Amino acid sequence: MEPMTFGSDAHALLKLDPRTKLFLFLTCTLMTINTFSMTPVVLYNTALCAVLALCGRPWTALKAFVLLMVTVYVRVTVNAQGSVAPATLTIVFGLATLVLFCFPVFLSFSLLVRTTRISQFLAGFQAMHLPVRVVIPVAVMIRFIPTVQEEWAGIRKAMAFRDIRTDIGSVVLHPMRTVEYVLIPLLFSCIAVMEELAAAALARGMDADRKRSSYETVRMRIQDYVVIVVFCALLVYVMMTRFGAM
Repeated sequence: MEPMTFGSDAHALLKLDPRTKLFLFLTCTLMTINTFSMTPVVLYNTALCAVLALCGRPWTALKAFVLLMVTVYVRVTVNAQGSVAPATLTIVFGLATLVLFCFPVFLSFSLLVRTTRISQFLAGFQAMHLPVRVVIPVAVMIRFIPTVQEEWAGIRKAMAFRDIRTDIGSVVLHPMRTVEYVLIPLLFSCIAVMEELAAAALARGMDADRKRSSYETVRMRIQDYVVIVVFCALLVYVMMTRFGAM
């Protein structure tokens, strides 16, 4: 089992508080639903890639930045065609726009999940004085994502032993076979994983009325305030761009 999958920040140059990462996720959501201009989105995504790289995920940040630049290039190129663009290019333009404007949410969620251990999440939630009814579902959801990734990798290996391909071409050509051999086992695995994670959370006393102790020490540092100020400034710029255009 790869420890980096579950949010290790051992190689991070910038170690942020879990509350700061949650704040970035919320601001990225607000930015996505409140902007219609490409420049603020590119600035926001570039800043997120830089933070993700400093938090110990440089290759993920590099791949995300390359995808961002390719999406921007495709959108600008198709937009330069004007009204004479064929229907296929119009569809490509729409898909590129969807990816571009949804990119901050997925990137900030990746930062939240991939660079934070579950114990740090719990300590951060406890510092925020959140009720148990909120903490347990969120903790199970965060732990659920990497576990399902491992289940998916196991299903792909099992299908490869049976000479059943799971690439995009095979999914398009044989959709019913994909549902039968891939999707149904994945759904049953997800149900089992959710039950096991919920039982593990209750076994650790997460539903207890007493305050839980933790080995993790979470506190806001100077780097957290710097990141918050930078992204707040970007969010203000996004809002000014939107209402200035209106």
